[in-house]
Parts: sequence; structure tokens; C-alpha cells
Amino acid sequence: MIEFRTLETFVWVAQLKSFRGAAARLNTTQPSVSQRIAQLEEQLGARLIERGRSSFALTEAGRSVLVQAERLLRLRAELVASVTDRSQLRGTLRLGAAETIVHTWLPRFVEAMSARYDRVTLEIEVDISPNLRERLLSQEIDLAFMLGPISEPSILSRPLRDEPTGFFASPRLGFPAGQNPLARIAAFPIITFARNTQPYMRLRELLSDPHLPPTRLHASAALATAVRMALDGLGVALIPASIVADDVAAGRLVEVGCAQRIPDLQFVAGWLASPDVSIIELALEIAAEAAAAG
Repeated sequence: MIEFRTLETFVWVAQLKSFRGAAARLNTTQPSVSQRIAQLEEQLGARLIERGRSSFALTEAGRSVLVQAERLLRLRAELVASVTDRSQLRGTLRLGAAETIVHTWLPRFVEAMSARYDRVTLEIEVDISPNLRERLLSQEIDLAFMLGPISEPSILSRPLRDEPTGFFASPRLGFPAGQNPLARIAAFPIITFARNTQPYMRLRELLSDPHLPPTRLHASAALATAVRMALDGLGVALIPASIVADDVAAGRLVEVGCAQRIPDLQFVAGWLASPDVSIIELALEIAAEAAAAG
């Protein structure tokens, strides 16, 4: 008889393309993982994985078994969920979040998770989206709220919320009302997201027009620092509007209209496919609610 534990091991090995990675995920040893895979191949009478020193590939039989194994494990998870009190769910959710989300709807998400599933522990890491993507792939976190879209095929994703962005500056810089040409804005230092992030690269591309004056770009991994610099009149900040709404309402900052349209930031939830994603699925429901609440 094929055990669910053996199928789960095979699924993790196939998804991570690593016996060592599957062992770490399952909190067991690499020899134990190898033994389970060998046992599964013997029970099925077919080779499932082509092993090489520097290569990993599923055989045709392996790809077929993977589809059925994932289906069986999902059915098992659904069966357990159908008779389990979800409020009694236990476990730890390792969550990564981009800083924009920390400053907007993450507190609502944490409050709702605590209220509904008080036995689930959250471990939250704040980082830029490229780093969150790498942490997902290396299994350091289970779920990430980050900038999308995500092109990595092994990462599943769900849209959460679009964040309008704009240029914001201290009134002392004297920008007129209405639409300003980008050249006028680019005459000042521009403060924005960290290097290697999508917003930073978009801004670099926008400022690459040879007709624009040379522009100083100040990249900051901390949006609070970018806001502080804008408040002090050190430059124009290109950041999400929701983060500085209170400063704009109080007159400490003004939105600098720009004739060039600035695309919204698309935030998504990203996670790896897993034989058991019950906690992640619950978190996704709450994240969607928290993000939509404004």
C-alpha cells in the first residue's frame, strides 16, 4: 500500500527538484527521502526520476504520478478540512511583506488573522520584492505579499491590490498646480524605491530620455526614509499615494502633477504549490479582504 507520506515526499522532491530541499521541508533526512522515493518506484514498478550529478528531471511516468499524487493530497486536505474546526487550526505562517503593504493594510491582515485563528503564529519579514521572491523559492517563507506580476512558473500568485503612485514634494519646492512636465520634476533629486526593484527600474527608464536634464536618483529600501527626505525638501519622492495621504491632507506634502503617466504598482500574494496549503488558503482569504478594505 502506498502511504500518503510517501506521496507527499515525492511531490516535494518534484516541486523543489531537490532531495535535500524536500528533506529540509519535511524535517527529515536526505537518505530517508531517497528511501521513500525508491520504495515508491518499487511499488509502482516504474522509474519516476532521472537522477544526475547536475540534473534533475521527472520521467514520463513521474510526471503522470505527480499529477495524480497532487490530486490525492488535495482530496485528503479537503476531507480533513471538511470535518475540522478551522478556528482551531494550529501552525506557523512565515510571511514576507513589501514595505508598502506594511504601511497600508498589513495591520488589518494581522488583526484579522489573530481574531479568527489565534493558534496560528505569524513570523513576518519585511523586504523588497525581489528578495521576497528568492526567499519563497528557497523555502525561507511560505507566503509573500509583494510586487507583481510574477513570471516564475513555480510560484503561484493571486492579485491583491493596485497602488497608485505619484510624485510628492514639500510645498517649499514651489511646484505649480496642474500638470508639470517631467523635465521640471527631474530638475530636483528624485527619491524612490530601492535599486533592483520594479518601480526603480521603471523610473530609470522614464528618466533615460536624452532631452531630460541629468537627474540624481536617491534609492531607499525604507519608504519612511523617502517620506522624511521629501518632508525636509531634499527632493521629490515617487511613492505610493496612500502612504503620504495624511501628510498631503495636513499640507506637509503636495502631490506634484506630472504630464507623464506613472503606472500603478500591482501587488500580489505569492506562494509555492504544496501538498497542504490550508493555512495559506485561509491567509489568502483574509489578505484579499484586508487589501480591499482600503
